Amino acid sequence: MLPVGDDRSQAEGSEGTAHADWNSRSDEPIDAEVIDEPGPEDADDARVWRDRLRDRTRRFFGRKTRERVADRERVHRIVVDRADAESEGLDQREQLLKLRAETRLAGEKYMAALRDSKLLVPGFNDEERTQDLGVMHHVYMQMMMQSCLKPLSRGVNANSVIQAVGMVMTMRILAPDFRKEMDSYLQPLKDTIQERIDTRTRGMIASAESGIAHRQRIFKDVPSDARRKRLVGSTDPRDHLTAKWRKRFDAMRHRERGEREMFTPDSAAMTEVALMENAFWKMREPGADAGLIRDSYWAMRKRLHQQMSEDGLDRQEIVQCARRIIGERMEYEPELRTMFNGVAHGRIVKAPAHEERIAGSDRVRTVWSGEFDDQLGRPLPAEGMFTLRRPMDADAHQVQLAETMKTSLLDAMARGDQEGYGGNMLGYLVGFAAQKQGLDTSGLPDMLQRRLDQSEVMIASMDIDGLPPEDQQRVYSNAYVDAMEAVKEKYPDLEAELKRSLGENWQHTLQAAVDDPGSFFEEQRRKPRSHPAGPSAEQQAGPQDEADSEAYQPA
Repeated sequence: MLPVGDDRSQAEGSEGTAHADWNSRSDEPIDAEVIDEPGPEDADDARVWRDRLRDRTRRFFGRKTRERVADRERVHRIVVDRADAESEGLDQREQLLKLRAETRLAGEKYMAALRDSKLLVPGFNDEERTQDLGVMHHVYMQMMMQSCLKPLSRGVNANSVIQAVGMVMTMRILAPDFRKEMDSYLQPLKDTIQERIDTRTRGMIASAESGIAHRQRIFKDVPSDARRKRLVGSTDPRDHLTAKWRKRFDAMRHRERGEREMFTPDSAAMTEVALMENAFWKMREPGADAGLIRDSYWAMRKRLHQQMSEDGLDRQEIVQCARRIIGERMEYEPELRTMFNGVAHGRIVKAPAHEERIAGSDRVRTVWSGEFDDQLGRPLPAEGMFTLRRPMDADAHQVQLAETMKTSLLDAMARGDQEGYGGNMLGYLVGFAAQKQGLDTSGLPDMLQRRLDQSEVMIASMDIDGLPPEDQQRVYSNAYVDAMEAVKEKYPDLEAELKRSLGENWQHTLQAAVDDPGSFFEEQRRKPRSHPAGPSAEQQAGPQDEADSEAYQPA
């Protein structure tokens, strides 16, 4: 049985034909005015085109996402008002809230400038790209510095400023150009930073000295002096310290001699994410050469990573910041879910928030710090960074959709979870129709809800790549059949499994769900909830599915 039609033909064409087909749509009068044009010719046109496509993509996501978008807009208005407030008369807490608002808006403006730039357009050479990126990063850092100096000049505690914007950022304030402007206010900040550095250094020196003494005791009886020295290693404690902070101070002095601004972990992560966004949208502009843009992106990314290394930044720290930025923005910018391999077809999802004890107290708080899971609930490696998704044609989407559906179905079968198998099957079966009809999917059983969420992002990813609605329906339907055939190949007695999962009259159950998904959802809401089954065989096994190998990469 097919979820949305029975056309088993394969869509033809390459990555470029999807966008060519898009221009022939006749059922989208709202967006035709902008999206159907030959393509944006300048920055303003590109922004209008992208915003229309973004708004179009957001329509594929359900009520919960729309509510998060509306909530984000409300919070953003509060942040803008707070940043615009006059500083006079504010107490220390209000000054810090204003500082956080200003730095948040500065980061958003910086990422927007990168997203709208022509850095990745063919025709720029690497030197020009690096120079333009440096200018944008310099402007961002200047905005941050000025925001930090205001509360310092009004007597806000230096420790509080450091906690608000981070150690590396506040170190940058001590550079000569800012000392000239605000030297009288910076001494408390200098003292606080130096005290933190000294405390950390003393601790590392003590640890290094202890290690040296320990090795000297162990190897004191080695008869050969040369061998003993080799085993003990250097007796200079500084040689045993981490290179990160030494490298950061060296880089800081380098910047003071007039070179480019030093990256911080946050600004490096924002830069990396914004460059991915730039490439993602540029590759989807009508008439764009996706291959050339992707090559430009990878060249720029390589140069960016070199600069991060020169600045003494820890790649793992940058990855964690970038994943946190991506995960938080996905909540209210759902189009970002279509941007990354794995995420765009439902195989990678944001992990649930977890409770964490507040240091020095018995209280706990709920936090999320950049964790992602695969679709079966297995955590992704902490060092993995997402990879940019190229525009895909119908065939490529069908392969990815089928892999996602097959993985869920086979997992339930391997666990002997009959209810889970039925929920997976029904969820994928009605997912396309539910999205197209705009049905409310809230309050459904978790298993069914997860499959419907996957269907939303699957369809949105096809649409943003330019597949017209009839191709989306065919691809989704074919992928569902491909997944069912893969399950049947591994479990030949599939009809017996369907009877156990859905009852003797399983065919009627499936047909009724397809014919009237709204009534099916109401019935599911009324059902008593059972406890979820234990971890799956794949969860216990551990290796990531081969199909996900390009979904993220080692840091």
